[in-house]
Amino acid sequence: MLGTEPLVHLVNTEPALIGAEFVPAMAKPIGPFSSIMFGTIDGHAVHLDFLTNPATDMCAVRLVSQEVDALPDRSAAPTFEDAIQGYPWAIAVDALE
Repeated sequence: MLGTEPLVHLVNTEPALIGAEFVPAMAKPIGPFSSIMFGTIDGHAVHLDFLTNPATDMCAVRLVSQEVDALPDRSAAPTFEDAIQGYPWAIAVDALE
């Protein structure tokens, strides 16, 4: 599931609405069905977790920061597109500032 480039493009359509951008640096698999994408948002080191649960056919996205503990929890949906659109990006980006 290392094909995270299309997912990053989808992610960036959301923060772009509030003037932010996720700048990817490196992708890494986490298990056979999920990936993690390291990068930055407005200079803050973060990573995006793209999680897949094959038992439930659900996809999830989660933004994680080593600097900020109070980021919103993951958003789960039947597709990554829906999970990305359902994530509260404005709240997450505000928490990074």
